[in-house]
Amino acid sequence: MTDIDAMLARLRESPVHPGLAVIDTAVFDELAARAGVPATPGARGLSMAAVVALFIGIAGSALPGTQVRAASISPLGAPPTLAPSTLLGAE
Repeated sequence: MTDIDAMLARLRESPVHPGLAVIDTAVFDELAARAGVPATPGARGLSMAAVVALFIGIAGSALPGTQVRAASISPLGAPPTLAPSTLLGAE
């Protein structure tokens, strides 16, 4: 632990790098340069995404699905034939 303390003390006592004086200007210049570039993918990218989505939709609807059977919701495993909801609903 004392090695880390000694290294931090040496870092604190070392002179400041001269490049840090102009770092703000460089960062703001880069942000200004990136602000002019549009972030949208453009017409080509949007049309490619639409074609891929259309292909996935058609392929998904063309493939046959498997029949799904729901599991019993009874906690004891037996069907609830005498439950009040089934007795009152039947006429």
